Amino acid sequence: MTENFFSRGWPYFSGNLILGDIIQWALIPNASRDAVPFPTTYALTPSNCGAQPGASPEYVATAREFASQLHKANARLIYGGGTRGLMGGIAREMVSLPAPTAVQGFIPEALIAKHPEASAISTRNSKQAERQVSEVDAQNNFGNLTIVSDMHTRKRLMLEQVLQGGPGSGFVAMPGGYGTLEEVAEMITWNQLGIHDKGIVILNINEFWDGVLAWFAKAVEQKFVGQGNKDIAVECTDVREVLNTLNMYKLGEGRLNLVWNQI
Repeated sequence: MTENFFSRGWPYFSGNLILGDIIQWALIPNASRDAVPFPTTYALTPSNCGAQPGASPEYVATAREFASQLHKANARLIYGGGTRGLMGGIAREMVSLPAPTAVQGFIPEALIAKHPEASAISTRNSKQAERQVSEVDAQNNFGNLTIVSDMHTRKRLMLEQVLQGGPGSGFVAMPGGYGTLEEVAEMITWNQLGIHDKGIVILNINEFWDGVLAWFAKAVEQKFVGQGNKDIAVECTDVREVLNTLNMYKLGEGRLNLVWNQI
């Protein structure tokens, strides 16, 4: 079932709706993905998901099914580079299908210590802020990994990958924590400001996002968010419909067509 965020009205909470720590995945359909060094879509993937597995087995199962759907669609996954929780689960599943070259992670150096598997394959003798850390090999179950200097660089590079993607590229938000929420909000804002024109899907599993979606609806009702911007993010309750939802995505009428030289 696919419906607009705000169509259900109050009160509904819709969990982690953010790209980055939330879903940090990039759905990037690309028929020639093996020919390019980096993925072309961000699964917010820019679907972003949490670094924790969640309380219900349904979250992990959905993440794995999402990986399967990406693989079937010949899409690329861009994610936050973590090796734990939903974030690591979807990357590992996609690599095992196998589709190792279709997965690209970006992780800040400061977070390496929290992800032992990533630390084991990292290269610390480079002084470059952005560097390729690992090629796809038997020691890397999470695809390609790039270590960056800071959080903003991480999100910027993931966004750039999505912008390079073909039709249907966009951001998918799965359940997550504060980081996920922050990234979802940022991707929505960047869409509104004209920084990107890709779709944003909130994968509302187990009614996780109901509260957030209710807040969005309230913001529209109280005129803090205009009617022309209420459709920037779209709710999807069936993981099998996520890619179709991105393909059918329509830009909001209230979107600002600003020109940005850099972000």
